[in-house]
Amino acid sequence: LLTSIQDQGRPGLLHAALSRGGAMDPMQMALANRLVGNPIDAAGLEFTGMGPTLFFERPAAIAWTGAVMAATWTAADGTKHPVPSHRPVLLPAKSLLQFGACVSGFRCWLAVAGGLEVERLLGSRSQHLAAELGLPRLTANTELSIGPNADLARTAIAAALDRDVQAIEIGGTSKAARLRSTRWSLRPSVPESWPAIQLACLPGRHLHLLADADRQVLMTQAWQVSARSNRQGLGLEGHAMNTAQFSNLQSEPIREGTVQLPPAGMPFVLLAEHQSTGGYPRVLEVISAMTSVLAQAGPNSRIIFKLVGEQEADVLERANRRSFEETLAAVDLKLQQ
Repeated sequence: LLTSIQDQGRPGLLHAALSRGGAMDPMQMALANRLVGNPIDAAGLEFTGMGPTLFFERPAAIAWTGAVMAATWTAADGTKHPVPSHRPVLLPAKSLLQFGACVSGFRCWLAVAGGLEVERLLGSRSQHLAAELGLPRLTANTELSIGPNADLARTAIAAALDRDVQAIEIGGTSKAARLRSTRWSLRPSVPESWPAIQLACLPGRHLHLLADADRQVLMTQAWQVSARSNRQGLGLEGHAMNTAQFSNLQSEPIREGTVQLPPAGMPFVLLAEHQSTGGYPRVLEVISAMTSVLAQAGPNSRIIFKLVGEQEADVLERANRRSFEETLAAVDLKLQQ
């Protein structure tokens, strides 16, 4: 559906009309990298909706995080085996991986030990599709190179599995021909309520201009994610609101998480590749702690907005950051035992 090369993106360039881009969920991309011993800003792959088929010429260590998605490994003898997710996995040379569709959630992030070796542009290896920065769109038969530290990083993961008495091995007649992994894993980042997703928001600067009836529609309706969604934003469908009073707004800066209200009266939630300015009314601002949740919103999802205050938004963000840092530390501990 859409597989792209992503890392932590290009933050800090909105003054140059360039949004962050990068992984739709930077934390999940970082965790995938840490699972294979990479720096958290290494480049990997982002899968949208369903994954690709990948062939690994050489032995590799991989991990993917995010949504719940099935993958199948074809061994050298032709037998097929399921590949576990959210943990490090050692692949033998000549491995074929076939990823399926997301069972729950909408995006996954795959890291390879050593990272993807792609030219940096403006400090990032990521493909910013809206700005046409980075490599062209990935298509069939695309070849990707792994970084120069790939063998060293993979060897470190192999050593960690050698020390793990609960490590699992799948298929193959010899150790070199088997798939190896851990029994422990991280949790998927999909909210338990999926496909229903509640987004905590601050009031937007134009919310007060909505009529009471339209504000009620905005805040109580379960909005359906539409096909007019991409890495720039989520288009939502439902009962339209009246936008006649917003006809003379001037363009102004916008951000990831801004909820705009175009003339058709249906909300549009800006995502990682959003434009830097916009003239549509800003009715809500999704708080930054919801980034991981937003990344899992797909065509089957329903969005419900919930207003929170600045203090609650700050508490949620600090809890989110603390959970992320604790998970990173736990992964480091597991791989260093």
